[in-house]
Amino acid sequence: MKAFNLRGTNGSGKTWVARQLLQMSNATNDKFLSHAKSKRPLAYRGSLMDKPFVLLGSYETDCGGCDTIPSVHIVADMLTGLRESGEDGLVFYEGLMISHMIGTVGAAVKGWGDDHVMGFLDTPMDVCIQRVRDRRLAKGNTKPFDPEKTLIKDYGSVRAARKNAIAADFTVVDIDHSDALNDVLHHLKGLLYPLGPLG
Repeated sequence: MKAFNLRGTNGSGKTWVARQLLQMSNATNDKFLSHAKSKRPLAYRGSLMDKPFVLLGSYETDCGGCDTIPSVHIVADMLTGLRESGEDGLVFYEGLMISHMIGTVGAAVKGWGDDHVMGFLDTPMDVCIQRVRDRRLAKGNTKPFDPEKTLIKDYGSVRAARKNAIAADFTVVDIDHSDALNDVLHHLKGLLYPLGPLG
């Protein structure tokens, strides 16, 4: 198994990309990758580019990704189990998990080398803020929104995590937010077919 981890703050577009991949792969709830602590799916399994495809996290509500999984240790365990399965395919995961990117989750994938890629969305902060505001209004949430308290702090943390990932010798790529899905698909194809493009 190879893995792609999409990074970005709230409003950057990472969950939107994941949902597109979920549809493209016809992935359904993977009961094998379930856990007693969660009533929701923790992973979905389908096929992408003629290879097995696993998407970690739950996408049953508006917000999705690995942030919906009860513990980051479960994420690390699932990644380790998928790698040890020897299956020739791809696992995709996204979520903030900022403090665990180099630690808990990072430690689980550190030995994967170029078989694990971290993609960082280059979405500008003002775009992220507007998307979060729009999302809140769409849900009927009219409470005052102060991006300084959460989003701006997380935005800086994700940028710092990118630098830390590079310093820790993880394979890091930047994802063009204006064409995020196609950019991600390009990198997924490179992971699945490193010797050349698919057909």
